[in-house]
Amino acid sequence: MGRVEIRQGSVSHLPFPDQMFDLATAVETHYYWPDLPADMREVLRVLQPGGVLIIIAEAYKGGKYDKLLQRLVEVAKTMNYAHLSVNEHTELFTKAGYCDVQVFEEYDKGWISGVGRKPS
Repeated sequence: MGRVEIRQGSVSHLPFPDQMFDLATAVETHYYWPDLPADMREVLRVLQPGGVLIIIAEAYKGGKYDKLLQRLVEVAKTMNYAHLSVNEHTELFTKAGYCDVQVFEEYDKGWISGVGRKPS
């Protein structure tokens, strides 16, 4: 008991001290983050040196479901919605300061996974 604590917060202002985690994940959420580049840096802040962020998504530009998602992209123009390609995901991690960035695409299954590490 006592191994998990649930906190509500925004990815833009994570309620944790610097370098607290060795792993962070975002599953089907990052495209709704208020300020995606800044929020990627905020996650980097709470990662320990060598810590990893993994992003998993079915919604991405050029993916299996892209034609369907284009309708959502049109509707979502009034919202914060980041519809990024595989290459744009790689660039997002890199520009935010992550190293050893890899983005894996399983087109036939309709998903991507991005992995970046905080420099040591």
